[in-house]
Amino acid sequence: MNEMINVHRISMEAAKKNLDINKSIVLLDVRPKMEYAEGHIEGAINMPLDQLEGVVEERISKKNQTIYLYCRSGIRTLTAGDILLNLGYTSIYDVGGIIYWPYKIVK
Repeated sequence: MNEMINVHRISMEAAKKNLDINKSIVLLDVRPKMEYAEGHIEGAINMPLDQLEGVVEERISKKNQTIYLYCRSGIRTLTAGDILLNLGYTSIYDVGGIIYWPYKIVK
């Protein structure tokens, strides 16, 4: 029986703790470059949603790589998660929107 692979929700508290401990987790900011430049979570890689499908496989070649997604409010992460699932990625977590991130952001 094949287990359905889904995007998992993760709390910001758990995401922050995991990112601090495990440096191999890829944190993807799927907002446009201008929004990313206004402030982002430390260590995040910017791959705007409208370019994600074209660039993610060359930037993240391992399909089992743990990927945390965030955007501004948590809407674009849903689309980004679907794109990554369709490309065969298997360990995807939706952190939500940076507007709710209670920790420091980099400007």
